[in-house]
This record gives sequence, structure tokens and C-alpha cells, in this order.
Amino acid sequence: MYKQVPTYENGNWTTTDFFDEEEFINYLLSIFKEPGKYDFDKTSFIFNQEARTFNKQGFYCNAPFRSKDFIKYWNIEKDKCRKGVIYNSEGKSWYLTRDYYMWLNFLPIYDKEEKAYGFAKVRDAQYHMALYELLAELHNKHSAIFKKRQIASSYFHMGKIINTYWFEEGSVCKIGASLKDYINDKGSWKFLEEYKDFLNEHTAWYRPSNPEKVLLWQQQIEVRVGNRKTSKGLKSKIQGASFEKNATTGVGGPTTYFFHEEAGIAPKMMDTYEYLRPAMSSGMMTTGMFIAAGSVGDLDQCNPLKEMILKPVNNDIYAVETNLLDKNGTIGLSGLFIPEQWSMPPYIDDYGNSKVKEALEAIMIEREEWKTKLNPEQYQLRISQKPTNIAEGFAYRKESVFPQGITSKQLKRIEDKEYGYELLELDRDETGVIAKKSNRLPISQFPVDKKMQDKSGCLVVWERPIKNPGFGTYYGSIDPVSEGKTTTSDSLCSIFIYKNPIEITRETPDGLETFIEKDKIVASWCGRFDDINKTHERLELIIEWYNAWTIVENNISLFIQYMISRKKQKYLVPKNQILFLKDLGSNKSVYQEYGWKNTGTLFKSHLISYAIEYLREVIDEETDENGNVIRQTFGVERIPDAMLIKEMMAYYPGLNVDRLVTFSALVAFAKVQQSNRGYVKRKEIDKANSLHNSENLYKLKYSPFSNLGRKKNKGSYSKKVRSGFKNFK
Repeated sequence: MYKQVPTYENGNWTTTDFFDEEEFINYLLSIFKEPGKYDFDKTSFIFNQEARTFNKQGFYCNAPFRSKDFIKYWNIEKDKCRKGVIYNSEGKSWYLTRDYYMWLNFLPIYDKEEKAYGFAKVRDAQYHMALYELLAELHNKHSAIFKKRQIASSYFHMGKIINTYWFEEGSVCKIGASLKDYINDKGSWKFLEEYKDFLNEHTAWYRPSNPEKVLLWQQQIEVRVGNRKTSKGLKSKIQGASFEKNATTGVGGPTTYFFHEEAGIAPKMMDTYEYLRPAMSSGMMTTGMFIAAGSVGDLDQCNPLKEMILKPVNNDIYAVETNLLDKNGTIGLSGLFIPEQWSMPPYIDDYGNSKVKEALEAIMIEREEWKTKLNPEQYQLRISQKPTNIAEGFAYRKESVFPQGITSKQLKRIEDKEYGYELLELDRDETGVIAKKSNRLPISQFPVDKKMQDKSGCLVVWERPIKNPGFGTYYGSIDPVSEGKTTTSDSLCSIFIYKNPIEITRETPDGLETFIEKDKIVASWCGRFDDINKTHERLELIIEWYNAWTIVENNISLFIQYMISRKKQKYLVPKNQILFLKDLGSNKSVYQEYGWKNTGTLFKSHLISYAIEYLREVIDEETDENGNVIRQTFGVERIPDAMLIKEMMAYYPGLNVDRLVTFSALVAFAKVQQSNRGYVKRKEIDKANSLHNSENLYKLKYSPFSNLGRKKNKGSYSKKVRSGFKNFK
């Protein structure tokens, strides 16, 4: 027999037998839902029956002290606190974990709603959290919980630790935090003290501790046997440690549970986790569990929790399927997320069920009020502390430097397949550079998973090079990498190919028309190979195919050296030709002949402004018969790269944005060059776009490209809004 669980049904107590662990896990999975769907009924009043009894009479057991009935009562309750309890009612079943049962009935807390000490009320969000942690433990995984505030997480987890300390021989529980005040007698340790005092005063489970000091308890008592002193007790321990100076303080030795307090304010938590894992395993077996729980603080402090929540499988975190990744209801795997709408007062029924729909409606009304009262930064910060989905919690809190309205619309255009593209690999034969269809997909993660095995991606082409392009028709921009294979960095090599504006004169049945084919992004690659030379070869082929004059970020000079060794430095822009450096007075002390160095605040203070202006530029207008502007087309429509748009939308200072740096430098270079050189001119002979004739063209809802800024010699008003690409209809 694996487990006999005390079971309540229709006023009767019995047991439910589970013959092995698999049977028990399957039962738990069958009842694991989410708040709002557990459908507690009047049976939930029995969940905390012992607490109700104590509140009514001031003690638990009516039987005389040490009587047979007294001993029986406390043995039964101990059994429930160690095995959990099943409650059945009219075909429904609920399981209270050992920790949740003990917390509800024997571990009083300060009730903020009642403004007094009492026992926790039944709440489906806390019930759900307890089930999640048990499932994690049974699957030999660790737990990560990103939660809203005011869910009594610290109280609950100190209850979990006190349960283990009180009843489990030789257990070692640890609590840690980035600051000592989170866990000392001003923080979580205070809750342990309250629990210990209550249990020793009001239950039959008296437990002395020696030592008994803040951040160190051991359950034992000193006794004398004959002439010798010895210790008796379970020898269980609770230890606390802060990681203000060192991420590995106090992590040595075996560990049953490690609870990281305020995990959303813990920049060193991932290091702590990695150092602790050997203490929670034996060979290939997991012997302990790491529990990270917290709300989000400053963004530079919450990255470890974000990593655990969004990439649970990679980090050995128990993963659950959720539709709360973002506002769109995207379904995926995550650690446990407890949003604002779960167990949100007053939207909780009498049985402890969350009224999720009503809570969400109230939240949206409240947010509309915030919009009128708060500045954008305050608004975003407030939402992050009361998130309804994971993306809200980890979103940048300050007003975005990029125009979110036009970037989000452009992302939807791309996702709606309004831009044609090819996925290509480049090679070389006797005729030069050749293109063929790729079997790979472009990298579509941001940020990229550091542990991703294949980061090579593929070349994405929105417009193939024109035949025999003149030098200067295309520009390139590269952000290189310094090494090949890595599982410790999310940096990728990035290249964009940019087609300069061209003044075109075309003969049509209506006569000559002259227009400017606006500048635009025509190709990109983001990735890296395990072999750095293959990375360099791909970059070489791309810029050679387009005959692109290319700027390179020279903080890493390996690619520049590679091109020089290949005698192809003609494709590299010398530093003295990168005119924005002269305008800004930057890179004066940089002696590298080619490229530009991203020094200090060059990108975030200067180059990024070129990218923003490129997005906001009005490149076409639709007017009515009276010449009134009724619609505008912005420059953002010249950017068909979804991942670049996503980096713009997510950007905040300090975020690693390989594509955005590459693009911003490219636009800065191109705009200064254009102001000095003017437009390339040509007569249109063949107006068929090379992409249309491609066998590898991905089929679209629309034709992919359009001419912008078109102005016929005859003169007429525009009736259509035109996108940034040629022949778009």
C-alpha cells in the first residue's frame, strides 16, 4: 500500500487507498484544474472544521488531557497533517494537501480583511498553489510561482516548513532571500515564531528547539542519561540565509525544502538555485525541492523568476499548461502563475471559489480610471503589481521609447501575412552566389533560449537583389559574435540588408510617371553556428549576394579580420565613412579601420533616435477630393521583420536587443549617406518583382510589395494607402 488518505463523505470518515505512487498522481491530475473551476460547495465548510471549533471554544479537543480520546483525536489530526485529506461530495472530489490542511486548521495568521489574528479562509487560489507544489514534488521537479500580491504566500510556505520541521525526522528546511529583512524576525521568521508558539500552547504536539535563535532552529532537547548529557528529538532543522553579498551563502548540506522568499526581487536567485541543486539530489534522483515564489519587483531584479516561469522545462520546474501567457490567451507551458483575478476580494463566493469573470470586469473598470489619473509609467507599474497575465507582470514599466500604436499594428500586418518572404540558404558555384530553399526556420524566440541546441536559423528574404546591383544600391549592417556554440549567452549574430531609395521613371499607357521607391529592409538573418567560421561564411555570402556596402559593430573584430583575410574588405565601410560617428564626435579614440564601436551611450542615446524617426516618418498619404488628408502611411510599414518589431515593443535600457542595435546603426548610416549623396536614378524596364517569380515564395493573402511616394506627372489624388513595399495591392 502506497498511501491511505483520510476521506470525508456525507458526514462519515473513512480512507481512500492508493496502491502505488502513479495511481495517486493520476488522481491528483484528475482534480487539478484552476481557480474558478474547482466548484467548492458547502463541503468546504468542513475543510477548516478544526479551526472553526477552536474559534468557537478556544481549544481543540474536549476530551480530558492524555485520555484515550484525547490521544486518539491528536493522532487522527496528525495523520491528516501528514497525508492530506480527501473530501467527496455528489460526484465531486477535492484533495487538501497535508500543508494546506494543517495551515487552515492549526496555523493562525493575521487576516488583513478582518484586521485580526485568525485562521486562513478557504480560497481556491491557495488550494491550487498547494496542489501544484505537491505535483511538482511527486514528479521530482522544483516549483516556481509568480503571484499577485496579498495571497499569503509567505504565511503558507512557512506553514509548509513548520509542518516538515514538526513531524519529519532529520528534515532540513531552508529559507533564503536577497535581503536579510525578508527572512529574519522582521520577515518570514516572525511567522515561524508565531506558529511554533501556537502549536506548543494549543496542541498535543509540543516541540522544544535547541538551538532556538533567529535563522537557526533544531528540534531537540538536552537530557541527562545517567551521568551523561545527550539530545532527544526529531533532529529536524530550519535554517535561514540571505544572499546580499554571496549567492551561495548557507547552501551546503542536504536540503528537504528550500523556499526562496520574494523571488521576484532576487537578481542572484538562479545562481543560488544551481548551487543548491546538488544538495537536493542523490545521483539521478531528486531528494529535495526548491520553491521560488514572489511578485515582481524592478525588472533588473526579477530575471531569474522570469526565466523559471517562462522556461520551466529548461530549468527543471514543474510546468503547467496555461492560457495566461499574454492578453491574447496564447496557450503554452509555464511555472505557476497566480493572477489578480484569482481569489480577489470581494469576488469570492461563500465556499471560497473565485468569481473570475466578475473580477476581470472590475479590474478593467479600475484600469480605465487609472489611465485618467496616472502617468504612463505609474500606470504600467501598477498593472505589473496586479497582473492578469504573465506578460503584464514582466512588461517594461516606463513609457516605451518606441511608438507602441504603430508598431503593434505593423506586427499584426506581418502576422496576417501581408508581406511575402522566402526562407533561403546561400551557397556558391562557378556563377557566384546562389540561393536555394532552406529546411530551417528563422529564430522566433525573444530572448532566445540560451540552451537552444541549433541557433543557426536561416536567411529571410522579402526581396531578392536586383540584377547586377550597383555598389550603394544596398547597405548592410552586422552585429557579430565572438564565439560559436554557447549555452550561457542569448546574444546572436544579426544582419540586415537595406535597399536604398531609388528615383524611378516609368513609361505607362498614361504617360511617364516618376516616383521614389522608398528605402526598406529586404533581408535579415539572426543566429549563430557552433563553428564561428560558418557564421562568418553566412555573413559573407549575404553581403556579396546583395553587393551590400556593410557597417560592422567592431567591438568584436573577428568578422572584420575574416573579410580582410578573404580580401573582401571592399564590402566593409571604413570608419571615416560612417558619417554619424563624425556628427556625434564618437569613436575618435577607436583605431579600428572598419566599422563602428558601440561605446557608452551611443546606441541608447543617439542611434535609437534614428530608428524611431524611421518608424514615424510619413511616407504616403491618402487624401479626399478636397485634398484633405484622411489617412497616413508610416515608415514602420517598411519593416517586414516580426522579431525586430517585437524587440522594439519590448525594449528598455539594458535589454539585450541584437536586431535593434543592428537596425538602428544601419538606419543612422543610411540616412546620413542619403542626405549627402541623393537618390540613385533609373528607368524602369521590367516591373516584375523577382520575388513574385520565385518557386520558394510562401503563399500569402496579399501580394507583398508596393511603391511609395508615387507622383504621376499628370497629377491626381491618391485613393489607396500604400505599404512600404513594391507592388503591394
